[in-house]
Amino acid sequence: MGARLDVILSPTEALPPCEVWLVVDVLRATTTMTVFFECGGKKMLPVESVEEGLALKKSLGSGWLLMGERKGLPPQGFDLGNSPLEAANACVSRYEGAIMTTTNGTRALLAAASTGAPVLIASARNAFAAVDAALSSGSSIGILCAGRLGRVSLDDSACAGALVDIALEKEPKILFSDGARIAHSVWHSYGKNMEEALKDASHAHFLLGLGFGDDIRLACQLGVSASVPKLAFISGRWTVLL
Repeated sequence: MGARLDVILSPTEALPPCEVWLVVDVLRATTTMTVFFECGGKKMLPVESVEEGLALKKSLGSGWLLMGERKGLPPQGFDLGNSPLEAANACVSRYEGAIMTTTNGTRALLAAASTGAPVLIASARNAFAAVDAALSSGSSIGILCAGRLGRVSLDDSACAGALVDIALEKEPKILFSDGARIAHSVWHSYGKNMEEALKDASHAHFLLGLGFGDDIRLACQLGVSASVPKLAFISGRWTVLL
């Protein structure tokens, strides 16, 4: 049987069996994670709640960054938001690692991890490298879109479509699910242009209202990074590393 590619457009869907997952939250968690490791970050601990993040930071100490968001903004007591630009400017290589919680992205990562298959972090920035890594990890690939507040989002659907397009170029005989075809169609409907797709996304409009236009522009850059972070279970905790 040849390579197969499935796209799960909504994080509330049941996850099918796959040999490897690519998780996408282009605005902004997986973009922020990609940039964190581009800039020399060592490891990241994804957690579901603000309270868990604060408790873990207290336990681990000042050598760890606490980063993330609720309603787009860093909760009280956090060092950084869920901002790729902040991560790029924070000299993250000086720290032992980071703890991260976001409304959508970290939950999607942990959901994919619960299936037992390897999980890779994907964004527009590392799209080519992420697809290469997935194709080398298995013939049955799932792309999980983090969405927004449990619903399908245009931004993640377009990014997933870009990943599908790249996979098709590399494996012309790859078999698509309906979700993959929908994402691929979304990507092509915007002329394979991430900036054009995100202009229409409600999440992008929300972030623009909070003053995060530079984050959005950074998230639109396609294929500029070779960094593909992955999830690993280390010392009883899920950890993102290169």
